[in-house]
Amino acid sequence: MKAQIAVPFVDTNIIPDRNVGIGSLLWDLQNPQDPVRDGLALLDREFAFIDVGASRAKVATALKTLLANDLEMDVDYVATERVEAVPYANVTLLGDRAEKIRGCLSAIFSSKGAACEVKDWHFVVDRNGKVSSVAYSYHLHGNEVWEAYFMGRTFMYAGEQVEFSNPQLDAALAPEVAEIEARIASERKREVDPSLPAPSWNGYKLEKYPLEAGLAKFGITLQKTDVPQRIADRQNVLFVGNVLNNYPQDEQARELDRIATNMQERDMVIVQVDEVATAFIEVLQVKGQGAQKTRECVRWINTKKLEVQQRVPGSGSWRQIRLKPEVERIASRLIECLGRKLSSPEWSQKNHRILVHQYIRHVFMTFFRALPVEETLRIAIREALRRLPAEGGLKGIPVFTDDARDAYGGALGSDPRPFMSEADFIHLGLTNPEAEKPPQVELSRIKIGPRLSGEPNGASKLDWSVFTRAASGS
Repeated sequence: MKAQIAVPFVDTNIIPDRNVGIGSLLWDLQNPQDPVRDGLALLDREFAFIDVGASRAKVATALKTLLANDLEMDVDYVATERVEAVPYANVTLLGDRAEKIRGCLSAIFSSKGAACEVKDWHFVVDRNGKVSSVAYSYHLHGNEVWEAYFMGRTFMYAGEQVEFSNPQLDAALAPEVAEIEARIASERKREVDPSLPAPSWNGYKLEKYPLEAGLAKFGITLQKTDVPQRIADRQNVLFVGNVLNNYPQDEQARELDRIATNMQERDMVIVQVDEVATAFIEVLQVKGQGAQKTRECVRWINTKKLEVQQRVPGSGSWRQIRLKPEVERIASRLIECLGRKLSSPEWSQKNHRILVHQYIRHVFMTFFRALPVEETLRIAIREALRRLPAEGGLKGIPVFTDDARDAYGGALGSDPRPFMSEADFIHLGLTNPEAEKPPQVELSRIKIGPRLSGEPNGASKLDWSVFTRAASGS
């Protein structure tokens, strides 16, 4: 089935905000808040993280930075991508022609309600030397977002084939595409025979092997495969982030089986599916070996409602945790804290206050996939403040005690007092023993929406039925 859509929102894996919640989820799997209630940790201190379908280096490097640097996890980070999807080069057009196409991109992808100012863009050349897409970036909720305009082919979106093209844009790109492909052909011939003259790239900037180079800068190994190889001597976490969206719905369960075929007992498989009616994350743990291998669901998260269904250890029942009230309460109190501490003229402007609320709420709603704790909340606050306009009064101020830089990574001013103090944490309610606890309900029958249930021998099936387990003692 082919569908016509108004906007070309594709490949959700290239947007860093989509994956940032994995940090708080992994932290919670490593650090149960209540071992009696939650059971033992499901994730070892030392683990390997396999990021499946790393179509753009910056998304993988952003997630590795969050895990290894911000959360200080001992993680061996590996990325995978199908051989045919690894780009040969990125080519950036320079000069006035580039500005003309940038303006065309901005006009096409702006809606009636909001303008989309494209900040940067480039051509993506596939392994066959053909221009496969145009990647373009813009700012959303204070963060850089990259999307793709595919050249002359359909793409998968939420399990459906989608066709999108714009004749005006195609006409503007056509002469550049022809020129780039001719120069790429000469470049590839010279790789085989170095005696040939090098093609001129005057008017263009050529970046060869961008995925490999971008990952290598952060110490990330790239596996060029569609069946990830397991990392030896560590518990593995296989992260399938929106990859299944690239397959029709009736093929997704079978594709997960193939992707996860090399995982072993105790390994974790995390499936994330966005851009569907019920966006979710499912956490599966591999049980058994060989013909008896299965994948058992241990957690299911509705990422729109921020509702977590968590297996109760030692019983067949499940605990439901509603994160949204807690996250929204903390976000609101952080905004109140900003209003009290900052006296810049911008805070008297209604549009500025609305923008601040949108940015902070967006960061908190995408960051938390488990109940906030001090370690994860500190990172979320830093990220939320980083996205606020620098003229809003935070420039030169450390976010926390002992921070060497301000929220934007700049030098500190003469006043060393941090923006957030211990008293502020108490005001947020996180460390206040009297703070209201988020609602947790133990149920034997929970309707959790689509899930990829594990069958004997590791097989999966996509199931929308009510997930039922007998409650303990019943």
